[in-house]
Amino acid sequence: MNDTSPAPRGVKGSGISWLTIVLALLAVGTFLAISNPNQGYVTMMGIGRGALESSGGYAQAVPPTAVGGPMMDKSVSNTAVPSQGMMAPDSRYYPYPYPNPETPISDAREFLKVYYNASMYTRDVQGLTRRVETTVRGYDGRIDSESSSPQYGSVSFAVPQSKYDAFRTELEGLVDGRFLTVNISSQNLLPQKQSIEAQQTQATTALSDYRAARQKIVNAHVNTVQSLQGRIDADTRDLLALRAQAQTPQVQAQIQSLSDDLYSLNQQLANENTSYSAQLKNADANIKYAEDWQKAVQTQDKNLLDTVATVTGTVSIQWISLWETAQLYLPGYWIPAIFAALALLSYLRDRRRFGVV
Repeated sequence: MNDTSPAPRGVKGSGISWLTIVLALLAVGTFLAISNPNQGYVTMMGIGRGALESSGGYAQAVPPTAVGGPMMDKSVSNTAVPSQGMMAPDSRYYPYPYPNPETPISDAREFLKVYYNASMYTRDVQGLTRRVETTVRGYDGRIDSESSSPQYGSVSFAVPQSKYDAFRTELEGLVDGRFLTVNISSQNLLPQKQSIEAQQTQATTALSDYRAARQKIVNAHVNTVQSLQGRIDADTRDLLALRAQAQTPQVQAQIQSLSDDLYSLNQQLANENTSYSAQLKNADANIKYAEDWQKAVQTQDKNLLDTVATVTGTVSIQWISLWETAQLYLPGYWIPAIFAALALLSYLRDRRRFGVV
């Protein structure tokens, strides 16, 4: 029986259908798009927005930039990843961690300050931004800044360390792993904690020394006053006794001598009281300084513990095109390879249908 089905339409006289030609063009076009570094795919498969920048040999979190795109799968990086076009970190949220070679390994305590950065890609930027905000607030978090547009969104936040793991699990579940890049850096604030503890010891020691010095001043003053007052009382009694006697020249000479000595002792007592008042004022000022120092160190310690108990971070959200979405599901040269395979199958079908031998 002869095949009576209509022949496929194609280029006249070539024996090739338009479907084969279109598939071949798509294979070539997608191959060139992937091979050309100026095309969107290469940008999409670059470094994630929340990359880490090296600073002094330590990983440093960097806020999101307009360069780069999602990685092939969900990943967490603790290493330095250089990238052109990155913004410098904001020192308010990303302090530069410097190594402290004087921290002994015998102190194994950890006071980790965690910085979390995630990049998400979606077709609905504003909707996902609202969901991120809701997630932050759902874990008793705080929104520090927020921006949203059809193409790009960003949320800076802080959440309690105690709820960080649950928060992260829910946040990263908002999108598929292909559309998520996570970068985390942490810094052990043990050197700062040790410095605060050393200051606490110094402040306590200084306060104890100042109080002891004040007591020493008080004791010395009491002894001096008692001695001078005893001599003054003795001279006063002797002077009264002499004045009760007959006022011979000898007695008058003794009265004058005692009067002069009594005047000198009273002057010494007045000078002692003045000096004591000044020394006591200075001692009290030193004690107040040590007490204020102690309170300041306690405040520093509380602030450090509060800092460790808070995770800060940023989530950047960017719109993704259908082409970029396809590239995430079919990475590398899979798409041109599929188009090429379909073009080949269509060509073989054309040969059979057109009867080309």
